[in-house]
Amino acid sequence: MKKPLKLAGAALVLALGLTLFACDDSEFTDESTSSEYSEDEGEEIADSDDAKEEDAVADIDVTTRCGLQVGKAEGNLDENPTRKVRRSVKNVGQTVGTKLDGSALPQDFYMYRSVLNNSYKKAYDEICAALSKGEPVIEMSTPVPVNDVYNVYFSVVYDHPEFFWVACDLSYAYNNNYVVTTITPKYFEGTPSLYTQEIEQCTSEPLADMWSLEYDIDKVKYAHDYLINHITYTKNDLDQSAYSGFSWGKTVCAGYSKCFEYMMHKMGIPCATVVGDVYAGAHAWNLVLIDNEYYLLDCTWDDHENGTYDYKYFNITDAQIASDHTRGTEGLNISTFLPAANGTYYSYSNFYGGNAPGTNFDAINGQMPQLVSNNGGNTNQNDDYGDDGNNGYDDDDYADDDYYDNYYTYDDYDDEDYGWWNMLEPSWTKDDWTWYDEGQYWYIYDENSYSTYVYKEDDDQFAVYDNGSETWYYLNYSTGEWEEY
Repeated sequence: MKKPLKLAGAALVLALGLTLFACDDSEFTDESTSSEYSEDEGEEIADSDDAKEEDAVADIDVTTRCGLQVGKAEGNLDENPTRKVRRSVKNVGQTVGTKLDGSALPQDFYMYRSVLNNSYKKAYDEICAALSKGEPVIEMSTPVPVNDVYNVYFSVVYDHPEFFWVACDLSYAYNNNYVVTTITPKYFEGTPSLYTQEIEQCTSEPLADMWSLEYDIDKVKYAHDYLINHITYTKNDLDQSAYSGFSWGKTVCAGYSKCFEYMMHKMGIPCATVVGDVYAGAHAWNLVLIDNEYYLLDCTWDDHENGTYDYKYFNITDAQIASDHTRGTEGLNISTFLPAANGTYYSYSNFYGGNAPGTNFDAINGQMPQLVSNNGGNTNQNDDYGDDGNNGYDDDDYADDDYYDNYYTYDDYDDEDYGWWNMLEPSWTKDDWTWYDEGQYWYIYDENSYSTYVYKEDDDQFAVYDNGSETWYYLNYSTGEWEEY
């Protein structure tokens, strides 16, 4: 699509034959009140005059609006502290959302997932698949050290605003090696299908209006204006979820941002919720990609209590927002690894002209706010709409930048060098394995699970030795599970 003009371990004991070898030994408390999911409750919160008077923010100083709740992660030693996290070749599959027309989003669409290395992408996919179904406990088959589980888990949460039922907090268990064995998410009451059904009904008309617009920039502006005109900044039990903004019209910065992200994803426009700090506390805003340029938006701070809104925080750069916004908060620094926002072509002043306040937006009737006059400007820009056909999203925008090399502890691997040696762990190379000539097998010691993995090329068979139980397991390819010999 063309770009629009400016218009609006481990010593080994040798073994013979098929015997491979042996190795030496070398409740979560929810402090918040969860809201029961029901239409009646939503109506009660939305319609109560007392609630409005008590909860609504009267001060139009938007810099006080910093209602992001940073989730708590409570870890405890596993009941079976010698439990191993055995790597599996079972394909969990990446969970991707759909655009409004029902087509799937690209696999490399999600910004937080894109900055993970390949090993943690597997863990991300396990967590994501479980959260999408509301599974009470997630059994991990990809080793994640306790120091990184917080980042991997919340990479999923902030990539998927459509998980309306996922609350902020989680608990997890770890083994003696400080590798996470299970994760127990916190959910709001109600089934995923009920949440999804209600939000699809709430958003069907505005999303249809957005879909009819020709250019992504107009879709971005539409979502910005629509949310500001349909949300009142109000704290409530589900204000960290996009549900509260869409269904009740009442939320805080986290809800504004996730609602905006949800609408962008339905248009196929890459977008992330940025978590960070403002002077008064933790806050959330958005990063969006338009025609291969990144921009920041803060719908919450563009919304004013006097019934007007402006575009001070519409499509601005990191340099412009740095005076009052900082990426990263209270140890949750995943947003610092997202791409830098340096786009200027679609800034409000450059593209629409000025910073005129908007009023009386009526998206239910499909009326776009009046575009201010064109201020002219340079149209000699590259009209290519992306390098890969993925709606302006370039596959190389995240993963290949040196900026992200030190995000996590594992090394990335070359996709062209794929083989049996990295079926269990993407970062392993053939050089990481040692050949044992007498037994005719390859072996590798895994420092994260403190287990030794074996591969026999002749039999195309993986095995693993569990030091704690002194037991051998083989990998059942049909199930992807490890079974005792």
